[in-house]
Amino acid sequence: MVKDDNMKDIEDDHEDEHEEEEEHEEEEEHEDEHEEEEEEHEEEDGGEKTKSKNKDKDNTNDEKKKSKRRTRVEGDIQLPVARIKRIMRCDKDVKIISSDAVMLVAKSTEMFLDYLVKEAYKSSGKKKTLQYKDLASTIKGVDNLDFLSEIIPEKVSI
Repeated sequence: MVKDDNMKDIEDDHEDEHEEEEEHEEEEEHEDEHEEEEEEHEEEDGGEKTKSKNKDKDNTNDEKKKSKRRTRVEGDIQLPVARIKRIMRCDKDVKIISSDAVMLVAKSTEMFLDYLVKEAYKSSGKKKTLQYKDLASTIKGVDNLDFLSEIIPEKVSI
């Protein structure tokens, strides 16, 4: 019974990820089509390029294009939300997970990783490449990261 539920969860996550990929592909195709239409409708006019009569259509497409190409905003989530939801479902006590809860856990995780990496970067002497020993020594040296000391212990040479 538990195995069947886990398989269903994995299938649901796979479907979620597949739907996200399809939406992304459709957006890219739409964007490419729009760019091709735009190129076809441009005409030379005394050295200046002007748009054809499809101004209204072009304006709405331009707005959509701008929203797709936005730079990273503070609230954007970079971690795969479907995977985080799957991890949250692993807890047998959790029955229902709201999308807000998943987003909160995702953003919290990103913020924690950002903090951990910045601290490790500082303690490593600002090296370009962080290594295991940098993370382990940071965890040992920063009090509020002490809870990770058993998970990421310092390596001992024999």
